[in-house]
Order: sequence, then C-alpha cells, then structure tokens
Amino acid sequence: MIRPCLPALLLLLLLPLAGSGCATKEQDTPPKLITLEQNAGAYHGLPDDTRLLSVEAQAAAYAQFLKEHFDPWDRTKPKHPAEDVFWGLSRYADKKLFGENTLLRQEGWMKRMAMASQVDTYPSLHRRAIAVTNTSMRVLPTNQPAFFDFSRAGEGFPFDYMQNSLVLAGTPLLVTHTSADRAWVMVESRFAFGWVPVTEIAWVNDTFAAAYRTGSYAAITGDAVPVADKKGQYAFTSYIGTLLPVAKGEHPADGFTLVIPARDHQGEAVIHLASISGSDAMAAPIPATPGNFTRLANAMLGQQYGWGGLYENRDCSALTMDLLAGFGIFLPRNSSQQSKLGTIVPLEGLDKGKKKDSILEQGTPFLTLVRKPGHIMLYIGSQDGQPVVLHSVWGLKTRVGDGYGRKIIGKTVITTLEPGQELTELARPEGVILETVRSITTLP
Repeated sequence: MIRPCLPALLLLLLLPLAGSGCATKEQDTPPKLITLEQNAGAYHGLPDDTRLLSVEAQAAAYAQFLKEHFDPWDRTKPKHPAEDVFWGLSRYADKKLFGENTLLRQEGWMKRMAMASQVDTYPSLHRRAIAVTNTSMRVLPTNQPAFFDFSRAGEGFPFDYMQNSLVLAGTPLLVTHTSADRAWVMVESRFAFGWVPVTEIAWVNDTFAAAYRTGSYAAITGDAVPVADKKGQYAFTSYIGTLLPVAKGEHPADGFTLVIPARDHQGEAVIHLASISGSDAMAAPIPATPGNFTRLANAMLGQQYGWGGLYENRDCSALTMDLLAGFGIFLPRNSSQQSKLGTIVPLEGLDKGKKKDSILEQGTPFLTLVRKPGHIMLYIGSQDGQPVVLHSVWGLKTRVGDGYGRKIIGKTVITTLEPGQELTELARPEGVILETVRSITTLP
C-alpha cells in the first residue's frame, strides 16, 4: 500500500501499489484468492528455536532501537524544519479535496488549516511528552478527513490524506508547536511527526523521564490487549509494537508489572502501575527465533487493513515496523525508508524467475523485506519454489473496461508474490506484485 511516511513529505514520492487503491465497488475477498495456509510458521523450514540473529547482533540492534525510541526526549531542537512539518499545506493547497460526505470541501478549508497551523511561529514549543493512549498523527490539525475523488479507483475511503500514522500508548514524544486554538500539538516520535490532540499526550518532566526509563522493557505479544492500572482503571489497549517499562523491584510469578503513563488534571505525566500476563508480553528484546516471530505474526493475521493506522489497524509498513519492534529492530514508518536499511539486493530489471531465485537464495525468513513502489512485505519462507510473504494489503489492481479497479483483500495475509493469478480481470503486468518488486533488504 501507499504509505503515510517519515518524514511525511516523502508521501509525495510514493506510487500506488498494484494492490494499493480503493475499488469503486468493494468486493469481498473470493475464497480462492488467498490460497495459502494462514500460518506464518508453515514456510520457514527451520527448527522453531533457531537463532536468526546472534545474541550479540540482536543486543546491538536493540541498543540502537532504544536510542531511537527515547531520542525525542534527548533532542535539544526540532529534528524537522518548517518546510517538512507543514508539507501538507503546500501539497494539498490546489487539490480538489473531498470530505466525509463524499462532496468537495468548501473553498477556504485549506486556508483555515493554514491559520490553525500558525506556520510563522514554528517552533513555538520545546517540551517532552508521552502518548497516554493510542493516538493518530494527523498531517494538519484536524480530525476531519480529506479524500481525493471517490469515483477514482485507488481513492476515496479509506485513503484519508490527513492520516499520517498511529502512535502507540507509551511512546516518548517531543512537542515542538501548537495550533492556534491550542487543541493540537505538533509532535516528533522515533518514527514520524504530525499533529495529535493535546488531551492524548502528557507533559514529561525530569522526574517522570527518569522513572520511566527503567532499563528493562516488555514487548506486547498479543494484539488488542486491554491494559488497566492497579486500581482496575482502564488505561489503553495495547498492540504488538508497544514497548513498556518493567517496574523495578516487581517480580510477579507470571507476567510483568509495567510502568504506564497517565495524565493528571494539569496535563502532567504521572506513573501508574499495571499487571500483564506472560501470555501477552515478553521481555524485550524477544529472542529472534522462527517460533517467536510466528507467535507474533499469527496474532496479527487477519487484521483489517488500516491506512496510516486508521482505526488502530495497520497498513503494510506499520505491520513490519510493529512486528520487528518487539525484537529490538528499528524501522522507520514508511516503506521507502524501510527498504533502504540493512543489506540491500537490487532486483529491478530481472525477470520473474530470477527475482524469485534471488529472494529464495538471499532472503532470511522474518528478517528480509520485499519492496515494490509504495508497498513493503516480510519474506517468511517458501512453498513449492515460490517465495511467501506476510503483508497488509488493500487489494489487487484490476482492469475495468478502459480503466482500473481493485479486487479488495483489505487485511493482513500470507500470499505468494503472485496472488490473484486466477483472476481474468487482474491487470497484467502491473497488477502482479512480483512484476514490480524492486529490491529486498535483510535486517538489521
């Protein structure tokens, strides 16, 4: 899928995935379209306890991950200049934008967004903060969506161009700016930047920061796990990709006592404690074995596709970023940047057979990303000589008369690199994922 990105300006560079657009008429995924067993452990052919990374290599990757994770609290100035931060104002200034009622937004909407953004005063703040719930980073300070023409395949719902990324609860942030009405703040995280509601973050002082950086962390291994404090008060729902500190001196028989952030009546961050079962979390970094990757990947399978983290679901690069986070492997937010890390093998210009051979020979299950413009997938092994990937995908590009449509998949699935070959309407060659695969990269 096309990716919301880090920095968000890179969205301009991304091209629609063969499976990236929204169909004019959505259709249910036909049963035969997803033909492979939906079990991430069925394709790697390795003992489940095989170390895919040495202990030393994983420790080094995890140290870098933690550095990136807490870096917003250590910055002395904003990481991103104004031209990046306010990219959306120029990008969409002359575009026809449609609202939630499917009609054109009224003239003056972008002007109001510009006034709310207070461009001339950036940066107006420099304060540490933390996400106290799962919150959406927005391109502009509004919850109102902005779509392109609903009648075009690949546009309309759910592709809200104001949606940048989901930020999981417990994520360290740097606040660099505020909206005119002070309801929104511009934040930087380890992987992206954007506007979030001020009520969904809390201000961090030195005392809180020291208490939160316990040095020992737990990675959530279940998806949609509710977290409540010791008094039974619901705090937030945690997902794979969430990393939370383990409380010092707490050693429950099963599971962990976690440090979770809360917001007091003055907006300041305070420490609460929460218990979580060992079935829903593991000490970070999770050992990088096929068995552990399978456990997390299978928990993510079938999740609805979520453009930019919309509705707390995942798109392609959120899937890879969240899955690898628990193993201490840092990835940026968008697919283009993810594909530039690690050891890269270019595949552009090769025929389909040579692309497959290169992936099978040089790919490492669960550590190799497969990239095409606008889309990223995780190689997890093979079946019958075909590379097999895990990915979150909207749909496959189809031919509809003289134009294009989409065959909707709309979730996290396991497929080959040639799903939909049985569809007579599949656009060829551009609708065949393998045809446009450009490279693979093996992490970390």
